[in-house]
Formats: sequence, structure tokens, C-alpha cells
Amino acid sequence: MVSTYYPPHHLGGDATFVSYVSRELARRGHEVHVYYNSRAYELFRGKEQRASDAGQSDGIVKHLYHSRTARFDPVLALSLGMWGKAEAELRRVVKEVQPDVMHWHNTRGLIGRIFTVDQTKNFYTVHDYTPICPKSSLMKPGMKLCDDPRWCTTCVMSRGKPPQLWRIRGNRVIHYPNDLRIIAPSKFVAEKLRNEHVPVNHVLRGFVPDVGAGLTRVSQSGDSIMYMGLLEPHKGLMTLLDAFVRSKDSQGFKLHIIGEGSMRSSLLKRVHKLGLENRISIPGFLSNEQIAAIRGNAAAHIVPSIWYENAPAVALEAMSCGIPVIASEIGGLPEIVTEEAGSDLFAPGNVEQLAGLIVKTWTERDNLGIRRVRARAEYERRFKPEVHISEYLRIINEHDPGT
Repeated sequence: MVSTYYPPHHLGGDATFVSYVSRELARRGHEVHVYYNSRAYELFRGKEQRASDAGQSDGIVKHLYHSRTARFDPVLALSLGMWGKAEAELRRVVKEVQPDVMHWHNTRGLIGRIFTVDQTKNFYTVHDYTPICPKSSLMKPGMKLCDDPRWCTTCVMSRGKPPQLWRIRGNRVIHYPNDLRIIAPSKFVAEKLRNEHVPVNHVLRGFVPDVGAGLTRVSQSGDSIMYMGLLEPHKGLMTLLDAFVRSKDSQGFKLHIIGEGSMRSSLLKRVHKLGLENRISIPGFLSNEQIAAIRGNAAAHIVPSIWYENAPAVALEAMSCGIPVIASEIGGLPEIVTEEAGSDLFAPGNVEQLAGLIVKTWTERDNLGIRRVRARAEYERRFKPEVHISEYLRIINEHDPGT
């Protein structure tokens, strides 16, 4: 596995997914190595690298990229599209390990350009829109969706990010080696990339561990709704807050907004101004035990994103706990949030529709038990580790590295 980030040095769901797959493979007796750059995390979060992070744990061998200029390497890798020191170190690890499978993930800030290894099965899972968007999100400044990418360098620099010089002008779309097999976690992402002539070979949906298996107390009436994730504008949090305020006199839920991000302070101030501290909590990060307690009483998990979501793990985690999901009808979310799963969709940014669904969830709480069963059943059918790993190994076994 090759990834810029890996827990505990990670910023998002892509690295968490790499750890999930790695652990599941190791549990099944596979020898798993992970090459990543903990200094990239240090650059963004100011956390010091610990020497003990290298080596083997949970049956996984971790190889940390390191150099005397490691804190500057992520910026150079982003700007140049490659970084010789990181690539040379990775090639040394590959020569030593001689892997049967080389699986790339997000490599921004590590190497940039993906290379393949002869006599090895080479795969790449796209976790976002990096192959066609230097910002990786297909979002313009002002939180506007981008379906006709232009002036990409200006867009990137307007957000304080280093320019990706190697993608200027006609090089916006990344071209990958012919012997690389590309995997997308949703049909939506696959279509977006294929429309730009990026050859996606497989659609393989994500998974999450069965966090619902240990949920000992589950309310059949539900006294709250919840959001969990980054507190950032593209996640649609103002839509959620406005919908809750609009519907508050027609429903009696408490709202829990769990996570950290640039919006936390402004959200707290608005809740205080509205005088809703008794009904809306924004506690920041919580322990697993605290999250489990909230989930046990949740009637719905809200995913109000306004960007082209791929396959957010929080929706799958909610379903594993038997929590129906209410989500924006955007990106890959409609492939997860289905009527079969007891869930509902609304138009992105539509406050009135979301408010109506919150009220509907409150007035139909007598049916929550049925919706919980359907959400859990959909998780077991489509998003359990066994389902993903079985299909993942089938794809690997069918791939001939000589073609």
C-alpha cells in the first residue's frame, strides 16, 4: 500500500480506508506493507513524528518516508508532481519486499506521479477527483461545483495552496501507465473520470468495520439526530443548521454536530445567538464510547454535503449501527442512501426539503424500528468487510500483470 497518510498520521477518510483494508488483509494471513509520509501530516498539523511508528503492528509493516528536508518535501511533490527522494526510497522498499500487488492510494504530498512495477499487479484507488482536478474536490472558490475545469492553477492558488506546475495548461488530466488498474468507490466518480478519458477499470464500493456490532443500547424511538465529520463549508453544515432551526417547533429532536474544523467557532456562536444550546450540541471530537452513546439514541444521521461526495464512511458506519441516513442527492451518496436502507435524500442545499425530512422522521418515529432493521440489513448485504475483501481479492486474482 502506498499512501501519503496513514493512521495515526492522517487527515481524512482515504487513509482510514487504507488502514481498514490493510488490517482485513493481515487478518486473513496476507503480508501487508504500507509506505507513507508521516511528515506530511506534521506539516499540516504540527505533530511530531515518533520513531516507534515505523515497524510492524497488527500484522502490518509500516515504512515511513524520511529525509532531512522531509517537512518541505510535500510542497515540492505537489508543485513538481514527483519527488525523487520519496520515489527512490519507495523503489528501495519495493526491491526489498518484492510485492505481488502494488496498490496506490492518495499520493499528493508524497510522490505525486504513480509508477508501476514489472511482474507486479498494479492498482490505484481514486478517493477523490485528483486525476482531473488539481484541488481534488471539483469545487470552485465560493463553494460552487466545477463541471468545466478552467484556470485550475488560479483556483488552487486562491486557496493558499502551492501551484501544481506540472498540471498547467493541457496537462490538467493525469495520464497513468497502461498496466495500472484503476478502482473507483462509486459509479459517479468512475463516470466523472471516464468522461475526462481516465480509464477506470473497476467500481468497488468501500466498507467500514462493524461498529454497530458492539452497540449495546439502541433506542427504538430516537430522541436525536446527528452529524459527524469535518466542520467545513463544503459539508453543508449551514444547510443542516438552518433546516433544524426552521423545523424546531415541529419536532423535538436534539441535534449533535460532532467533529472539528474551521466552522466550529461560527456554528457555536450562531447556536448561542439563537438560544438553542439546550437542543444543539457541538462538542468537537468525542471518544468512541461517547459517539456510541449518541448513536444509540439517534433516529437519523444527516449527511448534508454540497460537494460531489464519493463514498463517505460515516454513512456506512451509521447503517452498521442501524441508523437511517438522510443525505444530499449528490455525488456517490444516492448509491449508498437508498429507500431499501430506510433512508432519504434531499436536494443539496435545500433547507426546506431537509427540514421536512427531519419533521417526517419525528412524526414517524413509531416506524423507526423497521427503518433500523433495513439500514442494518443493507450494511450487511453491501458494506461489511467480508463483502469488500471478497470482491477486492477477486479483482486482484483476475488481473494478469503481463497485460
